[in-house]
Amino acid sequence: MKEQTQPHRQGRILLPLLFHLHQPVGNFPGTFEYAFRRSYQPLLNALDESGLPFNLHISGGLLDWLVAEQPSYIEQLRGLVGEGRLELLGGGYYEPILTMLPPDDRQRQLLRLADRVEELFGVRPRGAWLAERVWEPILAGELHRAGYRYTLLDEAHFRGLVTEESGKGKIFATEDGGLPLAIFPIDEELRYLIPWKEPEETLAYLSQQRPQHDETSVVTVMNDGEKLGLWPGTHEVCYEEGWARRFLTLLRQTDWLRPLLLSEALATAPPTGSIYLPTGSYDKMGLWALPTESRKKQEQTENPQSTRGTLWRNFLIKYPAAFRLHRLYLYVHDRLNVATKLSKAERESLHDKLDQAAVNDGYWHGLFGGVYYHFLRHHCYARLAEVLARLDEGIEPQTIRLDYERLGRGSNLLIDRRQTVVLDHRGEVLDWLAKEPALGLAGGFTRIAEAYHQPVEENFTVDSGRRGFLRLLFLTDGATVEDFLADQFIIDQSSAIQSKFEEVKEESLLWRSTISLNGSTMELKKRYELLNDRWQLLLTLNNQGEAPVRLTSLLDCSPSPPSGPVDLRLRLRTGVTDISLALQDSLQGKQTAVSRWSLTDERLGVEIFAETTPDLDLHWAAVETIEQTEAGSRRSWQGLQVVMSQRLTLQPGEMREISVAFGYRSL
Repeated sequence: MKEQTQPHRQGRILLPLLFHLHQPVGNFPGTFEYAFRRSYQPLLNALDESGLPFNLHISGGLLDWLVAEQPSYIEQLRGLVGEGRLELLGGGYYEPILTMLPPDDRQRQLLRLADRVEELFGVRPRGAWLAERVWEPILAGELHRAGYRYTLLDEAHFRGLVTEESGKGKIFATEDGGLPLAIFPIDEELRYLIPWKEPEETLAYLSQQRPQHDETSVVTVMNDGEKLGLWPGTHEVCYEEGWARRFLTLLRQTDWLRPLLLSEALATAPPTGSIYLPTGSYDKMGLWALPTESRKKQEQTENPQSTRGTLWRNFLIKYPAAFRLHRLYLYVHDRLNVATKLSKAERESLHDKLDQAAVNDGYWHGLFGGVYYHFLRHHCYARLAEVLARLDEGIEPQTIRLDYERLGRGSNLLIDRRQTVVLDHRGEVLDWLAKEPALGLAGGFTRIAEAYHQPVEENFTVDSGRRGFLRLLFLTDGATVEDFLADQFIIDQSSAIQSKFEEVKEESLLWRSTISLNGSTMELKKRYELLNDRWQLLLTLNNQGEAPVRLTSLLDCSPSPPSGPVDLRLRLRTGVTDISLALQDSLQGKQTAVSRWSLTDERLGVEIFAETTPDLDLHWAAVETIEQTEAGSRRSWQGLQVVMSQRLTLQPGEMREISVAFGYRSL
């Protein structure tokens, strides 16, 4: 008798569903409310009603908002955790890119979110979410030390290291310093199917991933919560047209799919092999971080996915505004670490402000505003300035020399109880912070060409050099200030033949350089001083050549209080006449012989002012950028460019002086 063969049996798929919910601390309250109403609440309701187990990561700033503003949502989560249907992940509290933080700050943020989740829901998280899935190998040890046992990374991280035969459908393990960490690969195709395609297409794709034998594989589904309700058109698709209900019903009714908690998947199908992954993030992030011309070339290749792009940290080089903010963060971190005479509660409060300033959204740019969001940068500056305000209480005016820029060379700071002025190694003002109230005042946003910019963008200028707050530049050969505002015909004093800080006193700094202008040699001296809650630049120009020099000297500033043009007013004093202009009606203009100018934020009641000797001509123009968002390109306000100019003819041996005193006051 012929023996009957058993029918071939296919395996099953373990399908952990993870949704990541995040709003940056410092975002507008109305945005939190809108995201909750359009995405977070309907998504949770759909998951709750489905009866399926699922996983959530909620960033600490959003979690705090939910506790304060939507306590019923927290109760709904708590009930699902109690039923064993919900696993909550930890990570960095305020959603930082962990690798941009010093090690002690990483650990504090990782532990703090774990503590908060345990406090609210009674279960300590075993998994850690990585903001933007930015990975560097040292994070394996860092996460393990903070008590985490797994994380999730995109398939792009594994490209070239894992084949269909060697690793599809598996969880991997890695280590750093002998400390292990499990890693779930996030299925890339599912990220593009959900919610853009019908649920049946997603099921068809999953069917193709099903093991051919009686085995078990793991396919991890991860999506941003905002993509299911907040992105354009997705609220209607997911909830009004029923996509979410149909998708979850299909998962529940498919017997070879098992949605489950991530920790259950790890226990059921633990790692059977190790892997060491290179640095990376999701597929597009590395391309976005490339210099613009390199990005264009990569995106024009036949297979952009074959290129890895670059390290996330290069956003700090690509965007000088992100570099400035990050260096301030590191400086404040170092100051706080050595601060004494702080109570435990006060130190915790200051660390909270420091941690808020590390929220990742303001440090990079991809398919949303990011570093271009003026209000997010101001939130970070304000938190850092609040820390310095406490650390500098009662401090005597002083100068400090240190490697602020982390270049292995010296920078200088002017500090008193009300403000901190940072001078870079070239003798230019890199940053200016107020402490009463706590604000960043120097809005030197450097505009760069982006890959998505059109060949001709109307009324848009790309900056050829890094924008600071008090750049000294010269125009020669008949060029005008209007040419400069269009970023043409500039001789930048930072390209000096020789330059250095020559004298550092208790309350002043002297910087000297020599440059060549029209074949003649010009000596420059810049003395920065603290003066009764103000700071002053005394500029000396000395023609050391043998021929007359004709030039226009420019002092280029970019004041940027937190509000936009609708709340700003520009005031000018020329002779005995005071002129007051609503900035939204006068975004560009000029005025001769100005002795005092100010920019007032009428919403916050703060005025930034400058007083000059002798009178200087004044030109101003809006600093605007064009950035890409989910809804298309848009134009954004970044600050006001104010240029103080003077036409000069210096005979051989002749010297001129210009002084400008800056300050701010509350109204």
